[in-house]
Amino acid sequence: MIESIDNAIQLLVTGGCACIAVYQAVRRNDRMWALLSLFYGTFFLGDLYWCLYLVFFDDNPKLYIAEFSWYTSYLFLLLLLIYINVEHSKGWRYRFRPLYMLIVAFTGIMCVFFIHVAGDYISNIIAALLMTGLIWHACFGLQSIRKKPEGDNRRMLYVVTLLGCATEYAMWTSSCFWMGESITNIYYWFDLMLSACIVLLIPALRKAVDE
Repeated sequence: MIESIDNAIQLLVTGGCACIAVYQAVRRNDRMWALLSLFYGTFFLGDLYWCLYLVFFDDNPKLYIAEFSWYTSYLFLLLLLIYINVEHSKGWRYRFRPLYMLIVAFTGIMCVFFIHVAGDYISNIIAALLMTGLIWHACFGLQSIRKKPEGDNRRMLYVVTLLGCATEYAMWTSSCFWMGESITNIYYWFDLMLSACIVLLIPALRKAVDE
């Protein structure tokens, strides 16, 4: 019951946000809103498949359909960050600072850990690559505006992206130590936090676009 409620909440959130993003993309004729609408749309399809599978089979899907739908959504979010960084940055040299290799080290270590626990190579490698790109470009965005006034409107988008990535890793890690289908299971709380981050992407992009 708890899992069904959690999935239904996220399904409504992603569906509603997809409608808002599509409306903004059409009204503004803006490529960034179009990418965000694709992020929401593919995330919604993954949630929809997962929810329908639970309803009809009373079990979690065994195939990669939902996962690859979610991964595709993160690819669109990554493209959005890259597009914004290219539009606002004069160069890409900061992207290869040695300190950024800590991001690769972190995602690589977590990937090995998840493979060791779940034994799923393909899914975990894809997730690690996407998370590396998202964290990398969000950090690059924050670094590129560090000398600008505190009111820089892109800051919120980068921060929300990093919070979303952190919440995803918290979810994945907590799922390795499953505490049962109960409200005390922190996995569900992290999933609600992810839904909150998903919603916050809309005001974050609105601020970035209206800069």
